[in-house]
Amino acid sequence: MTVAASQIKLTGTNRSIYLLHWGEYADKATSGPFIGATGLDFSVLAVKYRHDRYAAAEAACKDSCYVDEGDFISWLLSNGTLVSIETTDVYIDIRASLEDPFVPKHWPECPECANGRGEPEYGAVRKSLNRITEFKRCTECGHEWGHTEVANDSTKPMLDDDGRDVQGGCVPFSISKACGVEFSTVLHVCQRHGWSHGGMAQSKAINAARELGFELELRSLKGIGSGKAPTLKRLISELPTDRTYIVGVNGHWLALVRGEIMDNDANTGYGRKVVELYEVKIAKAVAA
Repeated sequence: MTVAASQIKLTGTNRSIYLLHWGEYADKATSGPFIGATGLDFSVLAVKYRHDRYAAAEAACKDSCYVDEGDFISWLLSNGTLVSIETTDVYIDIRASLEDPFVPKHWPECPECANGRGEPEYGAVRKSLNRITEFKRCTECGHEWGHTEVANDSTKPMLDDDGRDVQGGCVPFSISKACGVEFSTVLHVCQRHGWSHGGMAQSKAINAARELGFELELRSLKGIGSGKAPTLKRLISELPTDRTYIVGVNGHWLALVRGEIMDNDANTGYGRKVVELYEVKIAKAVAA
């Protein structure tokens, strides 16, 4: 039986506060606090305890005598060596409540209610463009103002919004890259031809490109439209690098500009099968 004691001496007295510890690892236990004479030797007390218990077992004609730490502490209390101290458990939480938050005075006043302050907030992150929306939200009325885009990673430049993050925007994105026209212009034209966030029909996309002054001429390539369709990787290796194409895989369009893939879908792998191929040319009416 091993018991260790933590001792705190009460100033101006010969009394101390004790915490008793025993056990190992998962079986560790602590009991107390107790008050007793300063400098108690618990090794000596343990010997006295055992002899006391042995004598009691002998008097009762028992064949064994079980001793443990809990009974040892009871023995110390029963003979007055230690006295229990009454304790009170107090749970505290010093964090501010919702009714008493910290609102810095250097935050700008709300232009809507003039009572609250503008807490800095951040909106959606567009990692591909290194952009994040920054704005202020009133601590009183919730009004938002001052929305602006800043660099998500301040060590890198923000990239221009070229439509790569637009949901369902692969058609206007690929036309924009293949034709060298601003995405916003292409998107506006595609919307007139039926584009939505769900995409748009192939024939409508061809008409939109024509309105922008370009022809999407369908090109035949061995295997396209069959089970032996070439992969995107193979297509890139076989096509000339001085021309511009729009490549269709299942449910998705991307641009191939002078041998370089421009794709708003990071999940398009080079192993995808090509289902259609268009060469991009300036429309004859515009060229004239």
